[in-house]
Amino acid sequence: MEFEINSQGVILENLINTYIKNYCVLMDIPLVIKRAVIVASGSSYNAGLLGKYFFENIANIEAGIEFASEFCKSKFDNFDKNTLYIFISQSGKSSDTLASFRKIKEKGIKTLCITNNEDSPMYLEADYKFNIMAGKENAIAATKTFSASVIMLWLIACKSAQNKLIDISDEIQNIYLLGKNLETTINNIDNLDVAAKFISKQKEFSICGFGHYFPLAREAALKIKETSYINTSSYPMGEFIHGHFALLNKSKVFLCFITQDCEEYELELLNKILTTYKTKALIASDIYEDYNGDILIKIPKSNSKIATIINLIVLIQLLALKVALLLKRDVDKPKGLNKVVDKEK
Repeated sequence: MEFEINSQGVILENLINTYIKNYCVLMDIPLVIKRAVIVASGSSYNAGLLGKYFFENIANIEAGIEFASEFCKSKFDNFDKNTLYIFISQSGKSSDTLASFRKIKEKGIKTLCITNNEDSPMYLEADYKFNIMAGKENAIAATKTFSASVIMLWLIACKSAQNKLIDISDEIQNIYLLGKNLETTINNIDNLDVAAKFISKQKEFSICGFGHYFPLAREAALKIKETSYINTSSYPMGEFIHGHFALLNKSKVFLCFITQDCEEYELELLNKILTTYKTKALIASDIYEDYNGDILIKIPKSNSKIATIINLIVLIQLLALKVALLLKRDVDKPKGLNKVVDKEK
């Protein structure tokens, strides 16, 4: 897991250099996308939540997301042929995602696949296909395939915006520095060990994120559950105050993300939580200010929103790894977990 976390800079840099030439995104996708629906499971679903944000906020395209396990069993049959269905599966063989994919294929609707396996049935059968080129992932907990899927979704959203003649210069102007910035972040996260030691002593705690940081909260909770078996829950920051923060009556522990692109509303929500409950607050941030939290996990400042997202992804992965090691868990062979794939050809 540690090796695969450290390999992400090179992988993401390769994807950027493959699909971006002279600050222009070059890839084969439908020229017109009226709506997108992303179907995935696990970490791929969390990547898809970020993809939804990218489509809506970069390309101004309505987007939805479905759990593959629910989508494949749904009795709904009135699918829109003007919608692009995007399927994300590291293996390209995940049983529920593959069943969902074939459900759409049978309707004659265009499909797009994001996978790490060109030999998979999903890749071979999709109308549009993208290999994230992350190499074999040996750790059970997805790391490099997650970040590579996020970048691929971001690239597709940028290309979709470009097709609509939307100016994406702000999105990609510093993108060639992403790999280098990621390596800097891996080696320069302040208070990571302090935070890991504190979390390793908890039986449960909550993680929150606002907007596009909610998918990161979900991924952080999943990573910690997978590797350390700590009961970790995730919530949108705004939704947390609608009853869920009663959990702090018991756990007294709370982790959230606050970055330079956060708005005043988010800071007000954080302050409300901290002042309402005498909770231990861990704050992951690239703003070196005092938020009245107990532990400030500081990442280097980045020059773009996508770089900040990737930096926080690495922070999440390293935090999960360090917590698991403190608890003497076998992070590469967690109990009761394996890659979920279809056993059929």
